[in-house]
Amino acid sequence: MSHRTILLLTSLAALSLPLGCGSSVTTAGDAGHGSDVPSTDVPVMDVPSVDVPAVDVPMPGRVPRRHRASAMTCPSVRPPSSCEGGPIPGGTCSADSDCTTGTNGRCVGNPHDGCRCNYDLCSTDSECMAGGPCECRLASRGAAGANVCLGGNCQVDANCGAGGYCSPTLGDCGEYGGLVGYYCHTPADECIDDEDCVGLDAGFVGQRPYCMYSRQVGHWRCSNQGCVG
Repeated sequence: MSHRTILLLTSLAALSLPLGCGSSVTTAGDAGHGSDVPSTDVPVMDVPSVDVPAVDVPMPGRVPRRHRASAMTCPSVRPPSSCEGGPIPGGTCSADSDCTTGTNGRCVGNPHDGCRCNYDLCSTDSECMAGGPCECRLASRGAAGANVCLGGNCQVDANCGAGGYCSPTLGDCGEYGGLVGYYCHTPADECIDDEDCVGLDAGFVGQRPYCMYSRQVGHWRCSNQGCVG
């Protein structure tokens, strides 16, 4: 065999050598149109977005005996006060006519605390910025009680979420201090109505047990606290 023949056979063998297990050489022309070589481009997949639905916090199953289902407009007419007829020691007024620096001024009070002027502070919830609603003719402010803005975290049930309830609460002084605000009921509540607290002894001033919203713990619980003046 001639030297030229050996060189030609060696060159042809080199072109057909495998590159490795399962590999082969592909020329530029082989990868053109109609080639059997699969494309190495990885298609981009559209990943759909997932909307996580809002979960309503479960509310107590029982409807509170007292709750504020809707807002109301308070009356603009206010009856005369019970302090008219003469000055009381410790007071600042003796008749409604002494109360002229606000809306519907009345001289209200009692022989123990004296008489003082108070005024209507609101007629609708939109005028109140303390978190609670406009409470109409609040009895604890006197027989001719004023319309006052109360504190709290709700004005109507709808402010407490689906199935929620917005209820009035006494404060730490119980009935002596009267209503102090409106708060939503929560899943952590220890009571819903005053009747849930009947097993609690009366307080040292004879205060009957009651269900109140405690800002210290952030939910409703029973109390027998009261105040004397």
